[in-house]
Amino acid sequence: MTTPPRNRKLVVAREFDPSRWAHAAFFLGFLLLAYVLSNLTEDMWALLWSYWPRQLGRPAPNLASAIGTGVALICALIAWRNKRWFTFVSEVAVEVSQVTWPTKAETRVATIVVVVLTLVCSVILAMMDLFWSNVTDWLYAL
Repeated sequence: MTTPPRNRKLVVAREFDPSRWAHAAFFLGFLLLAYVLSNLTEDMWALLWSYWPRQLGRPAPNLASAIGTGVALICALIAWRNKRWFTFVSEVAVEVSQVTWPTKAETRVATIVVVVLTLVCSVILAMMDLFWSNVTDWLYAL
């Protein structure tokens, strides 16, 4: 019994499209802004409720989240529709695509160099601190 040959997907090299990354950046910005504004709305509501409990009522987390998400959506749509901002974010995506990223080996070597130099500098500073501490103690003892 023979098994049928596997169907392999044809991999086609795509041209870099910065607008896709710009759309993703605006969507991630929307999510971040929605999170921040939801928490800010809830916190401000709780703060105002502590001063005027009868007029405002208890903070409602779902309503605060809806308000924050709604404001973030409006802000994200305004930013997304702004031609200058969209062009700027697209240009940033193009520039980032041209960055030459280090290999894994280069990153490992650079990390080791940073750790060793940090330890050496720490020892030197500790010795200087110990020396000047002893000098000031000796001077105060006079």
